[in-house]
Amino acid sequence: MIRVRVGALVLAAAAALTGCGGAADETDLGDPDAPGAAEPRAGSSAATLVCADAATAVPRPTALPGEVPLPSDAVLTGSEERSGGRLVVTAVTPGDFRSTLAFMQRAYPAAGLTLKEGEVEDRDAESNFAGKGLVGRWTLREIPDCDGDTLVTVLVARA
Repeated sequence: MIRVRVGALVLAAAAALTGCGGAADETDLGDPDAPGAAEPRAGSSAATLVCADAATAVPRPTALPGEVPLPSDAVLTGSEERSGGRLVVTAVTPGDFRSTLAFMQRAYPAAGLTLKEGEVEDRDAESNFAGKGLVGRWTLREIPDCDGDTLVTVLVARA
């Protein structure tokens, strides 16, 4: 049984529309630093939140560069292609927020992707990254009512 968390979905839709720092319009979305840039848009296939044990995996998009790390236990749940060759992928991991954050902070530099302009709070984090001809931003959000599961979104484009 798929357990879609309505409250989390509403929060994801609000984040997709407003981001952390203000409204993100279409012109902002070309910049990985823009608020909400790595969030799936409301109504996209990537905007549905589920717990890891109920997630239905989708294939890794061929447009997602192999250099972009995702936790090994992550279930890829959606992707959205945007203009300018940008791609947003969404995954859920049964790993708690702190261990998922530790993975992201280790794996990206190990893959040759420099983390910059990041922020960590109690239950969410984000960071821009660049390297190997790529630019992007990842975000992590603890999913309420999912035993500590973590939503992972990654926006990536060729530089």
